[in-house]
Amino acid sequence: MKRRDLLKSAFGLSAGLIGMSALKPLYANDELVMKADPMYDVPVTKVSDRCYYLLAKDPEPSPENHAFFNNPGFIVTSEGVVVIDTGSSVQIGEMVIRQIKTVTDKPILAVINTHYHGDHFLGNHAFIAANPKLDIYSHQATIDNIKKGGGEFWVGFMQRNSNNGISGTVVTPPNKTVKGGETMKFGDTTIKIHQWGTAHTECDLIVEVVEDNVAFLGDTAMRRVANMADGSFPGTVEVMKKAKALGCDHYILGHGPHDNVSICEDMQKFCEIIYGDATKYYEEGLSDFEMKPKIMANPFMKDVASSWPGYEHTIGKFIAVAVAEVEKSMF
Repeated sequence: MKRRDLLKSAFGLSAGLIGMSALKPLYANDELVMKADPMYDVPVTKVSDRCYYLLAKDPEPSPENHAFFNNPGFIVTSEGVVVIDTGSSVQIGEMVIRQIKTVTDKPILAVINTHYHGDHFLGNHAFIAANPKLDIYSHQATIDNIKKGGGEFWVGFMQRNSNNGISGTVVTPPNKTVKGGETMKFGDTTIKIHQWGTAHTECDLIVEVVEDNVAFLGDTAMRRVANMADGSFPGTVEVMKKAKALGCDHYILGHGPHDNVSICEDMQKFCEIIYGDATKYYEEGLSDFEMKPKIMANPFMKDVASSWPGYEHTIGKFIAVAVAEVEKSMF
């Protein structure tokens, strides 16, 4: 076996291990590299007395943004910090830790991963490197997905899209589970964990900060057309109804600026239109290709959703996924 293939194979075997050194032998453009450059600092956005996040301005990973395209968040309690999602790499995770220190010198108590897409958990590596005993919470399905190949898939995806900008990142799954319905106390702060079925994935967690009337929605809602392959359109509609019922003042998203309840209303309407129209046109015998211009002609789609990042090149995929879900519902 060639040395390059041997090293690549060795990295693949080690990728699932927690707490390994960040310095891994990898090839980039046929040259051996050990770890990608550090992530540049992203300023902290304050939402309430306790709740903060780092706003990613880009909707997709790229070499220029080092695969930073989601919003890691954190909650500052009287005892310490709870982090909500950790970013796409060890470099981003290290940057999140640096930025938390600009707000507070309190210790990091726990991490919560809202689901198993790589921009929400690959930064775990940095947090475990800083504290090997740290509790990282998620739904069991998130852990299962990461360990059964999802972690390695996302490392590859981020590497390709960042020009190896996440080199050195080791897949680090969560080590504690929640099901939804839990109430967690951290000093003066009450956190409620909600899991209301399949929305963006089958295991999305929504994190409610009771005292501040804030909810971290993960990727259950966004003004972005990106990935629905693991989710459900009617499931998202139901989750948005329940998220609205929380009556929060602020909703912090996995992508895009934080918002009020209107983000839930827009996401609900977007999914209702796509799924409802896909059902109607499917019953009329239309293919997804034939449905596309009809769905795009809806006033909400034309006036609102068409401005969302990814709309032009992804809406067709969303319609195809909706059609597949319509067909599945018939059996």
